Amino acid sequence: MKLPFYSLPVFALLLGLAACESREFPDFSRERAAAQKNMAAADTPMTVTPPPVEPKGVIPANAPALKVALLLPLSGDSQAVGNAMLDAATMAISDSYLTVPSDQIKSQVILMPKDTGNTPADSAKAVKQALDQGASFVVGPLFSQSVRVVAPMLHDRGINMLTFSNNHAVAGNGVYLFGFLPEEQVVRVAEYAYLHNLQRVALLAPNDNYGEKVKQTLLESYTRKGGTVSPAELYAPSPANIDAAVTRLSQAYVGQPEDKRFQAIFIADGGNQLKNILISLKHSKIDLTKIKLLGTGLWDDPEVAQMPEMDGAWFSSSPPDSYSVFEKRFVATYGYKPVRLASLAYDAVTLVATISMSNPGAAITPEALTVPGGFMSPANGLFRLNADGTSERRLAIMEVSHNAFKVIDPALRNF
Repeated sequence: MKLPFYSLPVFALLLGLAACESREFPDFSRERAAAQKNMAAADTPMTVTPPPVEPKGVIPANAPALKVALLLPLSGDSQAVGNAMLDAATMAISDSYLTVPSDQIKSQVILMPKDTGNTPADSAKAVKQALDQGASFVVGPLFSQSVRVVAPMLHDRGINMLTFSNNHAVAGNGVYLFGFLPEEQVVRVAEYAYLHNLQRVALLAPNDNYGEKVKQTLLESYTRKGGTVSPAELYAPSPANIDAAVTRLSQAYVGQPEDKRFQAIFIADGGNQLKNILISLKHSKIDLTKIKLLGTGLWDDPEVAQMPEMDGAWFSSSPPDSYSVFEKRFVATYGYKPVRLASLAYDAVTLVATISMSNPGAAITPEALTVPGGFMSPANGLFRLNADGTSERRLAIMEVSHNAFKVIDPALRNF
């Protein structure tokens, strides 16, 4: 006979108890029946009603509209840049609403793309058309020449503008700069370089407005700290002029004792001009193994990372992780790689959508734009707009390293 699952001594004890005087055990039938009923209920599948899913991205029918003119060069010399910025702005509208519960959407942004063409006059025509169609806020234009023409037209109607220009001269009176400011980039990398014992720096910059801004800012930044900027060479955009500027730089380097020679060269250029500068420097008498190359966000270009001469160079730019997410999203959506400026359009339209979405009046006021703590933009990190129309961005220090960029000093996360 097969024994139950207990040991032999226990089994013997049970037999002994059975041989003793018979006893009447309590009647557990009711308890047993209740237990069986509960077990049966436990085996029955339960129907659970899930909580209602809150819809997202659905714009209420009664949400007031904010008509935003988007001024971009959609034709002419800069049309490739303008159309990439338009694609980014369109993506920003979609992304801004899709993640927000519908009951939190108090208004909606209606983008009105307008072509600024090749001239400021084309921009003026585009703005007039947008105003006639009811635009109450403007994003763009790209170039400061156009800002100068259209700003008075908007100021007369009390309409604010978020421009992609980086020219301090056009800021104020309702015009807010959203471009990458060269002065800010220069100060960031200059401070980092000086703190790392690069106290004597030379400058190579184009003889245009950009080069002049870089020169003035670098001189002010280094002089304030007790460092020196010498020589500071400006050049016209041609290989011959670049060669001449580098020759003058080389003569200044060779003519000084080693402890007086510049330790770094700040190069305020990118693209093909940067290639020409590097070729010229390689043929000069400057010992590049002892020189640190410094630059601005113009170097935030994958092609720069592929230049062997740039290995170890430092520059300042927006935090790369945020931009990488934007770039991947853009490529997945449109099938091509965006120009760097497209990220500004994405951030600007996201800002407008974020502000207006929670505002039943759908207005973009100066107070809403100039929050002291700033905004964390999805593509370029933390920034803030100031009452005088200027802007500030928190920038990272990047190093060119083995055909790639790496962050060697992260951007601050507050103001």
